[in-house]
Amino acid sequence: MLFTSDSKVIVQGIKEPLGSVYAPLMQDYGTQVVAGVSPGHAGESLHGIPIFDMVEQALTTVAADVSVIFVPPYEVLDAALEAIAAGIRQLILITEGVPPLDIVHLLRKAEATETLVVGPSCPGVIVPGKILLGTHPAALYRPGTVGVVSRSGSLTYEVAHELTKAV
Repeated sequence: MLFTSDSKVIVQGIKEPLGSVYAPLMQDYGTQVVAGVSPGHAGESLHGIPIFDMVEQALTTVAADVSVIFVPPYEVLDAALEAIAAGIRQLILITEGVPPLDIVHLLRKAEATETLVVGPSCPGVIVPGKILLGTHPAALYRPGTVGVVSRSGSLTYEVAHELTKAV
């Protein structure tokens, strides 16, 4: 897992309700959101982020090493496989309610291609002061020596907030 301020990020599902809210927030945090992918919206942009129909099309214009996926549950497998086929090896799956067998299929493909999968149904990853990949409320986090890994979004925020207050 290598997420730095130099990481280049594609947001799949950038025109979905969560994607359209959180892509600009990630960008405002300093994350290099280089493109969005939403079929049927090629040529549009969101807060200066160019939108493409497919990951492969986006990668002919920009370079990316991370994809944050906000598509509906039954589209997550296709979106993730599309990113893997295009050569992206770090995937963040924000979507809740992804069918379990889709995740089994995805994890087998991810293992075969040495792809990191975070999620599904997670708030993503934040490296305070460097990069935000997902829905974490950035104000609750500060750079430091303690890392938090959790399976619960809201409890993660609670712990981060308490650690931030303790500094």
